[in-house]
Amino acid sequence: FGQQGTQPARGGRLVELTIPAPSIKGNLVGDPTEQRIAIYLPPSYDTSPTKRYPTLYMLHGFTSSNSEFITSMSLQSLIDDLIKSGKIREMIVVAPNARNAYLGSFYGNSVVNGNWQDYIYKDLTQYVDANYRTISKAESRGIAGHSMGGFGAMMLAMKHPDVFSVVYSLSPCCFGVEGDISSENPAWLKTLRLTSREQLSQTPRSFEEFFQLAFVASSAAFSPNPSRPPFFVDFLYRERDGHLERDESVFARWKTKMPLYLVDENKENLLKLHGIFVDYGEKEEFTHIRIAAGLFSKLLSERNIPHVFEVYPDGDHRSRVRQRLETRVFPFFNERLDFGIPR
Repeated sequence: FGQQGTQPARGGRLVELTIPAPSIKGNLVGDPTEQRIAIYLPPSYDTSPTKRYPTLYMLHGFTSSNSEFITSMSLQSLIDDLIKSGKIREMIVVAPNARNAYLGSFYGNSVVNGNWQDYIYKDLTQYVDANYRTISKAESRGIAGHSMGGFGAMMLAMKHPDVFSVVYSLSPCCFGVEGDISSENPAWLKTLRLTSREQLSQTPRSFEEFFQLAFVASSAAFSPNPSRPPFFVDFLYRERDGHLERDESVFARWKTKMPLYLVDENKENLLKLHGIFVDYGEKEEFTHIRIAAGLFSKLLSERNIPHVFEVYPDGDHRSRVRQRLETRVFPFFNERLDFGIPR
């Protein structure tokens, strides 16, 4: 699937800017209605002024920001190398920020967080299509993400196949209430006993601190409640005599936000997609990722929805992400996106 003809001698360039985010206006956590994005423009963008390109949107994980791709994963040099070696063709890559006051919006619509799903599929894609030479159709637009971003990518693709036609979820969190998201996690009790936002660690030093923050943030996305300060959420569990009891009405709301429970009602949308890939490493630390990703793949298979599911050797939650981008993610989109011209 390499490029034909002479390879560009120069690399692409990275543009970092702030754009309007009207969909998150009115959020209750104080996030601004302008958000940072980074855009990779391929080598020929400035020298071929009539050429248009497919677009890949890349979503970062919880507690991170879009700088994760720019700095720690050296996105620009990675894509440059893949293009120069002929392993992928030229594409525009967009990395939006979705780090909010709770360190993660989960890319969903929420009366507390604002409508981050609408921001990504509508505000962001329309801005990019209006200001850059994209091929502005779903067949030429893909979405990928890691962890919280892998969750967001799948939800956006399931709900909006008219916007994104190919999806890749790397080690995706939150596909279902399983493993360490469920009542088996002792961090739930400590979360329920929090009395102020100041008690949440902005730099979690342990799994327990991380999960307290994650449970508040995911609740703000999945079960927001503007009339319940200080967090403005309904929690999935309540404490009864020192034990956890699931709130079934809240669980019903969570199920409307998680891919594992949405396959049947979105089967037609999933069948419209031109590519679905889900992976995680065999040393994945988060048990809910291992369980729910496997169950999700099983559901897709039972309903004859084409997809790729891979458990790769040696990787944990973060250790092989850049390698996966190089060997799986970008080649997958190179194969499945419409570049507007014959190979």
